[in-house]
Amino acid sequence: MDVGWKRPGSLLKRLYVRQFGSARFAVVCFGLVLSVMIVNTPMVLGQTSGMIVQSIGVQGNQRIEESAILARVTLNPGDTITTAIARQQIQRIYDMGFFDDVQVQTSDVPNGVRVIFLVKEKPFTVEIVFDGNEELSEDKLKELVTLQSQVFLDKKEVKASAEKIREEYQKEGYHNAKVIPIVQALDDTRNRITFFIQEGTRARIENIVFEGLTVTTKKELLGVMANREWVPLVSLLTDAGILRREELPNDVERIKEFYSNKGYLDVQVGVPTVELSEDKKSFVVTFRIIEGQPYTIGSVTFTGNKIFENEELELESLVQPDDVFQRSTIRQEVTRITDKYGEKGYSFAEVTPSLLPNPETLTTQVTFNIKEGALIRVRAIHISGNDKTRDNVIRREIRVDEQEVINSVAIKRSFQRLNNLNFFETVEILPNQVEEDKVDLEVKVKEKPTGSFSIGGGFSTLDQFTAIANISEGNLFGMGYLARIRGQLGFRRTLGVLTFRNPALFDGPTSFQVDGFSTQTDFLTYEEERSGGTIQFGRAFSEYIVGSFTLVGEAIEISNPSSDAPSFILRQVGDQSTTGFRASLFRDTRDNFQDPRSGSRSGIRLGFGSEVFGGTNNFYRVSLDGLKYVPLPIWDLRMAFRGRFGLAEGYGGDPVPLTELFFVGGINSVRGFKFGRAGPVTASGTLEGGNKEVVLNAEIIFPVLADAKLNGVVFFDYGKGFAEDTDLSFDLRPATGLEVRWISPFGPLRAAWGLNLDPKQNEQETVFEFSVGNVF
Repeated sequence: MDVGWKRPGSLLKRLYVRQFGSARFAVVCFGLVLSVMIVNTPMVLGQTSGMIVQSIGVQGNQRIEESAILARVTLNPGDTITTAIARQQIQRIYDMGFFDDVQVQTSDVPNGVRVIFLVKEKPFTVEIVFDGNEELSEDKLKELVTLQSQVFLDKKEVKASAEKIREEYQKEGYHNAKVIPIVQALDDTRNRITFFIQEGTRARIENIVFEGLTVTTKKELLGVMANREWVPLVSLLTDAGILRREELPNDVERIKEFYSNKGYLDVQVGVPTVELSEDKKSFVVTFRIIEGQPYTIGSVTFTGNKIFENEELELESLVQPDDVFQRSTIRQEVTRITDKYGEKGYSFAEVTPSLLPNPETLTTQVTFNIKEGALIRVRAIHISGNDKTRDNVIRREIRVDEQEVINSVAIKRSFQRLNNLNFFETVEILPNQVEEDKVDLEVKVKEKPTGSFSIGGGFSTLDQFTAIANISEGNLFGMGYLARIRGQLGFRRTLGVLTFRNPALFDGPTSFQVDGFSTQTDFLTYEEERSGGTIQFGRAFSEYIVGSFTLVGEAIEISNPSSDAPSFILRQVGDQSTTGFRASLFRDTRDNFQDPRSGSRSGIRLGFGSEVFGGTNNFYRVSLDGLKYVPLPIWDLRMAFRGRFGLAEGYGGDPVPLTELFFVGGINSVRGFKFGRAGPVTASGTLEGGNKEVVLNAEIIFPVLADAKLNGVVFFDYGKGFAEDTDLSFDLRPATGLEVRWISPFGPLRAAWGLNLDPKQNEQETVFEFSVGNVF
């Protein structure tokens, strides 16, 4: 900002001309200019009397009100103005930040001067635009910039905002990113600011170096770390190979944990160094490790325990003398002891492990210090957040009653059961201590929509193109009832289904469900029509064991056989009916039914039809099913194993009804095969179906977008269906592939791509399928 003689203008001239005359004024001006050139500092008027201010005004302002400008001025009518005072007032106005230039003019008026502040406002920023950004969203960039539209342009803020954007790109690994702010004048008073962004390529971790590594492998250490090396193809699907600086300290701890689980208590891991290549396209990350020597457990002791004897705690202990020291096992032992006390009602028991290493013997003494606390009872259970769901629906899932001794294991199970209702977005069960030996359980839920109405279309390998309408309510009247109407109209299948389910009759362990259905299916070789209904009663025999008994009645019509239909189909053409029952008994310990991480489900299903009940079909059907989930220690990985065996037989001279045969192949059995193609097929390619099945599945499940409940699956399937005249064997059909699973707001979605590892003549090598509404 330029302040000096030029700004006060005619005011200074009048001051000097009146006192010294025009000639002397010229000499003084020359001297002052010369002194400025020599000293290179603004001129300041000396102690000279000024003129009396009669009035003050502002000119040149367009958006800033004159009153706002004058509010910054300390000069008032009646004051004397001097050069120093003029400079001070100019600076005060300039400090408002709204002006590119401020000057002072005076004009003679009776008894003094009128002071006019001439201002030139900064251009107005009307729009902020981002160009070239792909990796960072516009919303994210708007959070970074300190500029705002519809405000005066501040060039310092423009530069600062550009730097913040560049720094954010660096955090994301784009070290070659350039951010160029461009100010475009729309007219004399308005500007558009465009941040032109050249993102460049994302720097990758080319190599991770572990200096001092001797007792393990680089691959094992990388397996526990968040930062990984770039791997072609794999890194395109995941963020492996992208430097995550915030995870480097955590990776140090993960490496220490890995070594401590091998007994290396003295391991030291230095602060990692990160070197960026000259072209700023890759990193080398180096971890320096001093491994030390492995320790074993010398002795295990317990202190502070009165409820349990030492022998009782030692009996199931996970930590034993002479074992290699493992920190993860120590944590598991703490959880085991805490749960053991929790089952007895000592919910606030504290277990603190302490270690006493002996470097000479390379052993460590482990002591578990226990503070048992008081026996805790539940005084009251308070439920909140359930605007729709009735209290009794929630209370019947809670495995602790009021006035009972609290059980921490039962609390965990209550949490699982409430989650499995699928009525709530979040569930919290918090013990609130109200007395030394009493707590109130605060059950807080956040409800989510449980009803849905959808109309849409789809395609599947069995049904082909279909139109689907579905109306369902999973928490009817807030009482936990399920009501559903489903209709489907397709090229090969038309169906209608009505369902009503009460999961807890009279809030007890018995459930009730009734279904009515009608379907028409074109199997190409024949057409099938089915209509009927079922009535099912279920019973919980224990916390994890549930059985059901279902009465079945349905009318079946097999018609329009093709000219090449095999004899076993031709024998069943016409009307038939099935009356009988189905029964099942399952043990289910999965922590979450839709997206499990641990637990298992195993059981048996039985089906029986007989003329005794009024139908025409005589058969029995048996299925065994086992499913196990095993959590892995990193990245929320899980392994799942499933095995199924089925057998169906007719009796009284009747064949097994077509509706009771096993069709192995497809997204729900052996992926990589079309529906039924992993079972018996005629020479002409007609599905026969089998009366026996063996299906084995192995999966690795990994999160893709955890918050969205989107998972990926790598699978290996091995299975086959066997015809009635074929004996069981392990000549099974193998397949492998990838699957995507999404627990969407409108139901579970699955899409699977399978590879047939041993394709036979006329079989497809790969098969893509998807399904809606069920989990594997």
